[in-house]
Amino acid sequence: MKKDIQPKVYTECVVSCACGNSFTTTSTQQSITVDICSACHPFFTGQQRFVDTEGRIGKFEKKAKVMEQKKQNAQDIKTKREKRGEKSKSTADKQPSLKELFANTQK
Repeated sequence: MKKDIQPKVYTECVVSCACGNSFTTTSTQQSITVDICSACHPFFTGQQRFVDTEGRIGKFEKKAKVMEQKKQNAQDIKTKREKRGEKSKSTADKQPSLKELFANTQK
């Protein structure tokens, strides 16, 4: 076996959390910084809160807001066309289905 390939082990490694909690443990690093620990994690505390370290919730809410605006714009366009008496493009350009074509040929 090769000599001196094992990393140095620190018996007094300080782990500090973003909530302010800190504790000591054994590790190959001198100090560790974490976002969530057992003192502030919802599973251990029993308190319901969202842990959003990557901004996923905000990203989802932003996408939902954009989609709602698109739906509203489409609805506004549809109502304007109906007021002018125009048919919507989707119904005017709609091709008949095979069932409709077959029914027309039987007549």
